[in-house]
Amino acid sequence: MNAADESERLPHSVGGLLGFALGAWFANAPLYIALAIGVFAAYSAVEYLVPSARPQTPLGDFKLYVLLYTGLFADSLVVAAVAIGVAARAAGAPASPATLAGAAVERWLPVIAVTFLAQTVALLTSPLAGFTQVTGMPRGVLYVTAPLTWILWGILTLTGPFVALGANRGLFSVIIGFGRAFAVSLDRRNVLRLCVLGAVAVLPIVLQTALQNFLVQRHVRHAIFWGNEPVDAITIGPLTAVATAFALDFARRAGLLEKPQPPASG
Repeated sequence: MNAADESERLPHSVGGLLGFALGAWFANAPLYIALAIGVFAAYSAVEYLVPSARPQTPLGDFKLYVLLYTGLFADSLVVAAVAIGVAARAAGAPASPATLAGAAVERWLPVIAVTFLAQTVALLTSPLAGFTQVTGMPRGVLYVTAPLTWILWGILTLTGPFVALGANRGLFSVIIGFGRAFAVSLDRRNVLRLCVLGAVAVLPIVLQTALQNFLVQRHVRHAIFWGNEPVDAITIGPLTAVATAFALDFARRAGLLEKPQPPASG
């Protein structure tokens, strides 16, 4: 199969891409749900081991960082598995759950590395996203920085899929995948669709922020945990599916679409 064949299997409209992505996720839902349960279990272990803390306190911020970076390892396996599954479906060669799981494990380490890098960039830019009050920053500035930050986060969601689908599985693939995500996203043919992806990427964060604030106001115990981690475990798979579909579409529209490397049969 050549890139043209794959291009025809991948929808051309934004709505078609969203439907294709969710359909690809549902096609292997049992595997992805099992991985999501693993993500939640990892977060639960941290919640049990790290003392309870209130949000927006030094200990609360520390705990949130611990949760984020611990969950990163579990999230990365989900990202690899979902990205490979979506790309295989786009290539017309859907793989079995066992094959997807094996291929995801093979690509796990580089995906962990690029996810760590993306998560760090997201944390450094989070004060500009408009979800928290920043002392000394005029509210009007956030009207400019927030949309740009959301678009940046949209690009960051592409880094995991690009690394997971890259032919190079070494550490250098992290640099290649990270750079390619920015290169194809900022191609002028993809800018409008990038704005759509940014809006999709920020939805889980909006939900987490609203849920955590709701739980804090009602003095629910473990508000940081219940306000963030279930949302992440539930949304990481579908969000990665959407990001992968957009990554393939961006590469196609930029004239860089390559045939994804199909996972080897186990």
